[in-house]
Amino acid sequence: MGKAAVQWTDARLNDLAAALEPVPTQVAMLAASVGHFEHVATQMEPLPAQMAVLSASVERLSEENRVLRTELAAAQRQLVQVSWGLVAAVLGAAAAIIGAVI
Repeated sequence: MGKAAVQWTDARLNDLAAALEPVPTQVAMLAASVGHFEHVATQMEPLPAQMAVLSASVERLSEENRVLRTELAAAQRQLVQVSWGLVAAVLGAAAAIIGAVI
C-alpha cells in the first residue's frame, strides 16, 4: 500500500510539473511586456508638458486670429466708405458734365 501512495504522489507531481511547465515562458513574456510598457511610459512622460505648450500656442493663435478678423472688418468698412465716396464723386462729375452739356 505504501508503494501505491508513492506512485499516486509521483503521478500527481508529474501532472503538476506538466501544468507548471509553461509558467517560466509566460513569466518571461510578462516581464518583457512590463519592460515595454515602462519604456512607453518613459517616452510619454514629456507629453503633458508638450500638450500644455500646444494648448498655449492654440490659444495665442486664436487670439491673433480674432485680432486679424477685427482688423480685416475695419479695412473692409473703410473700403466700403471709400467706394461710396468714389461713387458720389463719379455721380457728381456726371451731373456736372450733364449740366455743362445742357
